[in-house]
Amino acid sequence: MLHIHLVSDSTGETVHQAARAAIAQFQNTAFEEHIWTLVRSPDHVEIVEKSLQKHGGLLLLSVVNPEIRRLVERACVKYSVPHVSILDPVVNLIGMVLGQTADQTPGAQHRLDDAYFKRMKAVEYAVNHDDGINIHNIAGADILLVGVSRTSKTPTSMYLANRGYFVANYALVPHVPFPEEVVRDQNVFVVGLTSDVKRLSQIRKSRLTAMSDSGNDSYAKDEDIQQEIKQARRLFARNGWPVIDVTRRSVEETAASIIHFHNGWLAKREGDAS
Repeated sequence: MLHIHLVSDSTGETVHQAARAAIAQFQNTAFEEHIWTLVRSPDHVEIVEKSLQKHGGLLLLSVVNPEIRRLVERACVKYSVPHVSILDPVVNLIGMVLGQTADQTPGAQHRLDDAYFKRMKAVEYAVNHDDGINIHNIAGADILLVGVSRTSKTPTSMYLANRGYFVANYALVPHVPFPEEVVRDQNVFVVGLTSDVKRLSQIRKSRLTAMSDSGNDSYAKDEDIQQEIKQARRLFARNGWPVIDVTRRSVEETAASIIHFHNGWLAKREGDAS
C-alpha cells in the first residue's frame, strides 16, 4: 500500500486529478489517498505533518504561498517523504518510489477499479439519504449536511460522493424538530449550511415560479426565511457543528471547506483515541 498525500491551498481539484491520472499508470499497486484542501495556515500544515509521520508515502503539492509551501516541504524532508509540486513530473515520482516504469496507457484513469466502485456506492448512498431520507439509518455516513431549503445540500452531497465520501443530507423544515438524538447516537461528522436571506428568497421564488406553486408564499418571504436561518444557527451552535455560508461559494468551494473540517475532525478523534 502506497500512501499519497494530496496537499492544496484551494479546492484540490488540480492535484487530485493529476494524482488520479498518474496512479492509473500503476495498475498492480494499491494506493490510499489523504486529501488536504485549503491548506493556508501553519496549524493546518501541522495536521498534514502528523499524517506524514504516521503513514509515510509521498506527497503531491499545489500551494502558492511560499511560507506554507516551505513548511510542507520541510515536513516532507523531516520524515523522508518524497514530494513534488505539480505540474512537475508526477508520473516519474511515483515510478521512482515504486521502482517501476509507467504503463503509458492512455485514459487508464477511467478503468473500473476499486476506487471507481467506491465512488459509485457513495453516489448511491447520497441518493438514498437525500433530503432527510433514511435519517434514522446513517451509521455508514462519513458526513451529514444540515441546512434550510435551497442551501446546495444535494449538489454538494453528490460532489462529495464523487470524491468517495458517503454523505447524507437533511433539510430543516419550519416547525419540524430536527432528530438530534439520532445524530448523537451515530459517529458521523455534521456540517451546517446556511445562506444570505435575500439570495435564498430569490432562489426560492424562482423555484415556486418553475413549479407554478402559488400557495406557499411563506417559503420565499424574507422575514420567514430569516426566522428559519436563526433557528438553524441555534441548532448548529447548540451542537457545536461547523457552519458554512454558501452564499458566494461554488459547490466545489463548499465541498473543499467540508473536507477541510472533516480532516480536522478525524485528526482530533484519532488524537483523543491515542
